[in-house]
Amino acid sequence: MSERKKIAYIQPNSEIGGSDICLLRMVQALDKKRFAPLVILPSDGPLVTAFEKEGALVRFVPMAQLRTLPSPSYQLRYLSSYWPTVFQLRSVLIENHVDIVHSNSLYSLYGAWAARLAGRPHVWHIREIPPKIPVAREALAQTVRMMSARVVCMTAACQNELFDGPNKPKNSCVLYEGIDLAEFREHGDGRRIRADLGIPADVPLIGFVARLDPWKGLDIFLKAAAIVHETFPHAHFLIAGGAPKGFERYEKEMRTLADSLGLSSHVHFCGFRYKHPDIPDLMASLTLLGHTSVEPEPFGLVLIEAMAMGRPVIATKMGGPLEIVADGTTGLLIPPSDPSQLATAICTLLGDPDKLRSMGRAARQRIETLFPVSGFRANLSAIYDAVLGVRTPELPAARSAVGV
Repeated sequence: MSERKKIAYIQPNSEIGGSDICLLRMVQALDKKRFAPLVILPSDGPLVTAFEKEGALVRFVPMAQLRTLPSPSYQLRYLSSYWPTVFQLRSVLIENHVDIVHSNSLYSLYGAWAARLAGRPHVWHIREIPPKIPVAREALAQTVRMMSARVVCMTAACQNELFDGPNKPKNSCVLYEGIDLAEFREHGDGRRIRADLGIPADVPLIGFVARLDPWKGLDIFLKAAAIVHETFPHAHFLIAGGAPKGFERYEKEMRTLADSLGLSSHVHFCGFRYKHPDIPDLMASLTLLGHTSVEPEPFGLVLIEAMAMGRPVIATKMGGPLEIVADGTTGLLIPPSDPSQLATAICTLLGDPDKLRSMGRAARQRIETLFPVSGFRANLSAIYDAVLGVRTPELPAARSAVGV
């Protein structure tokens, strides 16, 4: 067997968010017979053991993530540490004989320059909707164009927002995440979660699964829950996810809001109690999932996780969910920031068990068709082959999920 090519994945944070889990699943899906993963993180974190279990070599290089925060002190620290971080990364790439550098975030600018200075090809994975500020967006777009052998976009929404639709570079493609359906088929058992929370099997449980960041719209979910509670007083609501660093006050505000709405005995704040391996069980415990982002979501990983477990989803009608959810078939799409519309959608499904079940079956079928891990693995390998010049296949094109 020929020597495996080493892929260095640069992730600018060590947390449990959507991009972190997507990176873990990418490493899991990687064809290990042909490629060897090296994961570079800023520090130790909750997924390090999982990366190592998948055969990845893990290295730490302190780095900050570029953020559009109105904080001069943060931006100053970022700028002052930028080039030292780039040169540290360059050394790691050279010492580990890396063949391809794969940056796992639009805001991971270090990887592009480290790859350039180390003489390695760079793949840039766009997992974010770019900032609305035109100057900032254009600067990022031009940097991505100039510094990438391939540009991989998580959804068409990410691609179109960054490159202004028709001006997308020829070396860019859309690569939908893949999900291992066997994992959800074999390990999804919601009885454990419901037992933990003291919720009987026949009681509706509506889930909100996300970090408690204001743009995720937990306040919208809770206000909708209060409306639903009037019609379905026995329904419960699960909040799985805690506040990222700096947003602890927001979590306290949301707990206070739930109490003020009279939901204290029906809302379960679980924080980070349930870890990544618990996701199949967590999704299996739900009757349906609510997804209430008030800004465009780049993808919506929790949507495909819930759908893989055969659960209908209700999501806001913008960004990635437009490509995931078939409105009226696998779930419902609603306007953002509208608790009344969300409550109506939840009540509609809870009031029609046959529709709830048929949507769940259609949801799983959609995941089997659009998001299989086998297709993700094949397309990822094709991208690396094209970069390495092994062969030059067409870049993978997203199968449009809109209107299907």
